[in-house]
Amino acid sequence: MAGAVVSLVALAGCGGDDGDARATTTTSTSRPSQTTTTVADPQQEVLEAYEAFWDGYLVAADPMNPEHPVLAEVATGEELGQLRGAFLARLSAGEVIRGDLDLAPEVVEVNGSDAIVRDCYLDRTGIYDAASGQRKDTESGVRHLVTVRLVREGEAWKVASITREGDGCTPGDAS
Repeated sequence: MAGAVVSLVALAGCGGDDGDARATTTTSTSRPSQTTTTVADPQQEVLEAYEAFWDGYLVAADPMNPEHPVLAEVATGEELGQLRGAFLARLSAGEVIRGDLDLAPEVVEVNGSDAIVRDCYLDRTGIYDAASGQRKDTESGVRHLVTVRLVREGEAWKVASITREGDGCTPGDAS
């Protein structure tokens, strides 16, 4: 934050025969600037990146756009390739994905530019016909256990891979 400058202007009337004399005083004070540095919590950054992945996924899925720029912002490598391939297939079939996810992620490890997250999430999304809006699948209501690898690229954490571990998990038991 830059130093703050405070100006005080005082106008004082002076008595006397001319009646118009005024004195002007200007005072400037400068305070030293204070810089607040916050150290980022790597685990919090990883969790936020994981949640941003799913937000980006849903943005790019309706309307279906395998080349949506958000995908490259939240995913990389193998996962980015798989996403684009799956989205291209859905686009070709005239489908979109709508809904939301109930996430319950836990950071297992952050080691330099690599991180592992486990999640027991409930997928409340569905596959819809883009033209008619009719749902083409049925919600399972089952939670899915996944292990997610994130990598740091520059200043951003991105999902590099998602491995499905099984179904029927309970949030909080993901680790």
